[in-house]
This record gives sequence, structure tokens and C-alpha cells, in this order.
Amino acid sequence: MRCELAVVGAGVAGSCAAFAAAKRGLRVMLLEKKPLPRYKLCGGAVTRKTLELLAGEGIRLPAKIFHEVGRIKIYIPGAEREMQVKEGSILTTYRDTFDHALAREAERAGAELLDEAGVKRVVQAGDGFLIETTKGELRARFLLGCDGVASAVRRCLFGWSFPPGELGVAAEYEVPGLSVESMEIHFGYASFSYAWVFPKRDGATIGVAELASRLEGGIFSRLERFASTLNYLSSPPEPKAHLIPMGGIRRKVALERAALAGDAAGFVEPLSGEGTYYAALSGIKGAQLAVRALSEGGDLLPYQRFCDRELLPQLRAMLWLSRLFYFRQDFSYHLFKKSDLLQDVVTALARGRPEPQQLLRRAIVSSARYLPGYLTAKLRG
Repeated sequence: MRCELAVVGAGVAGSCAAFAAAKRGLRVMLLEKKPLPRYKLCGGAVTRKTLELLAGEGIRLPAKIFHEVGRIKIYIPGAEREMQVKEGSILTTYRDTFDHALAREAERAGAELLDEAGVKRVVQAGDGFLIETTKGELRARFLLGCDGVASAVRRCLFGWSFPPGELGVAAEYEVPGLSVESMEIHFGYASFSYAWVFPKRDGATIGVAELASRLEGGIFSRLERFASTLNYLSSPPEPKAHLIPMGGIRRKVALERAALAGDAAGFVEPLSGEGTYYAALSGIKGAQLAVRALSEGGDLLPYQRFCDRELLPQLRAMLWLSRLFYFRQDFSYHLFKKSDLLQDVVTALARGRPEPQQLLRRAIVSSARYLPGYLTAKLRG
């Protein structure tokens, strides 16, 4: 088999990349190691800015796969706060359904989907790549690795991996039929993350995450402890776990004819763990630059510059914000009670405004404003 562009991984990044390249006329092969639809561990939150990005590219998804969230409850030790999604919107979905719909869109655009085709080896061959899969060999002139945190493309071509300090571990229950009114975020169950309850159209997802380097006692015990506090979950189903890369750290994500997108590149927002938007954006941009490289005789090195210039500053700002928040969580809880910073975070996730850099500046200003009162209360207490 031969193609102009091979895309490994039919998740958000891969299917968006395959769609974008195929609709622009490239011969595209989209490879997925599992049969579709396949389970994907993820809270399943999809923001309006993500759907607007997809729609702008021409990707059409059925409304029936989404559930719109209007309110979010934030639980911090000793307090609770409920807020409305005032600007933009947040929807939830099951990732097996969402990813399958995206893969179907890639096929509609002209990409050839080959599932149950796990990548065993990738080597440079002539003016492209030889890709050995469980379903045979494929030759491609350009290659996009969109195959997640354990990327085979990254392992074979880029030679780096995520150290424990840059990885999160998440565990979840998918609970069909469970009715939950609001999205819930629970702090206090992890030192560098949170626990969550995300309502879905016909159920809910319950999970918790922690930085791998800080995890003691296993992620499933964290999940069980959190679930035991929820009076509406009497008999939890079997849990599943997954690794999540931390974004905001500069990494090599492009070679002359190959690039990484989505989780394979580490494009996950560190404070909330939101990666869907950055997966879609990086996949689409990688495809666009592959089209240009093929038509003009160029390469994919401009993709590295795009990621360093456009994606990295956003992710790095959220990385610093997460470090600020989790460094002293008791002060962060005080800040959330006294300021509108929490509402700003929700709005930024839903609408894309304020930008992460603006959000970080607001957090620093608010911290300076409310720190004296916090210190005074601590001394008196």
C-alpha cells in the first residue's frame, strides 16, 4: 500500500488531520490499532471553541452525541461553589462515540481508514517511510504520529519519552444510567490534579487523576476513596486507567517529513487536563503543512515553529498557573473564594477567552492582592 500521508492513530488529532489532508486532495491512510469504535479513557468534556474549530474546517458531528452542561459545582475542602457557564459552552460526550464520528468524517473526506492495524515499526525509506503494521506494510511520503502518549511513531523516529514528572495517571468509572445534574470538580483528592463527575446524555463519568511522580498507593485506591464519598454511586463498575502527558514543555515534535500531534506531542492543558482542543488544532495544522510541503516541495519543520509560537505559550502559561494553584492549595482555595478567578478559568475553557497568558497575569495580580489577608488569617488561626 502507498499513500502521500499516513496518519497513525484515529483519535481526535489523527482523524482531524486525516480529514484536513484528504479534503485538500492528498491520498491519506488513517491507521488505528484497535477496532472502531473503541474505548478511550477521558472525562469527555468538549468545549464550544473545539466545536467551532471543527466546524470551521468542515467537520460535521451529530448533535445527539453531546450533552450540554450549564452549571459546574466546585468542591474544595470545607467549601462548595456553584457557577454557571456564562460564556461559550461545555458539552460532554463518550469518547468512543466522538472519536468514531470523527473517523467517519475523515472517511467522508476521502481518507482510507484501516483499523486493527497496530504499528510495529517505522523506518525512513527513500523519500518517505516504511510502516510495518499488523495488517502489512505501508509506504508514505509524509507521516503524522497521532497515536497517543505511548506513540510508536515517537518511539521509532523521535527517540524521546515522557519522564514521570511530566505524566499524569487517571482512573475512571463509566456509569451508564446514572443521572447527575451538574458537572462536578472535587479538589483535595490529588496533590496536582482533581477528581470529577461529568454528566453524559445517558450516564456519567467519574474519575480522578494525579501526577505520576506523586502517586502513592495506586490510582485505583484514589478513585475508590473518591467514589465512596458520592452517595449516588452504590456499586461502582470496573475502573480503567490511562496516562496523560503534561503540556507546556518544549519538545521536538517535527522532522522533515514526520510530525507529532495531540497526546503524542504532549499537547494537554496542565491545569484542567483538557486535550481535545489542542489535539484537533495540532492535527489540522500538521495536515495543512503536509499538504503545503507536498505541493511546494518543502518539509514539516514549519510545524515545529507553529507549535513553539502558537501552542507552547498557551500551554506553558497554564502549566505555570497549575503550579501556582497546586503549590499551596489552601491559599488557592482562599483565592477562589475571594476573587472571580475560578469563573475566569471556566470561561477560558469554554470560550477560549481570556487567553491563557491573560489568565496567568490575572492570577498573579489576584494572588498579590489577596495574599496579605490570607497570611493575616493564618497567623490569627
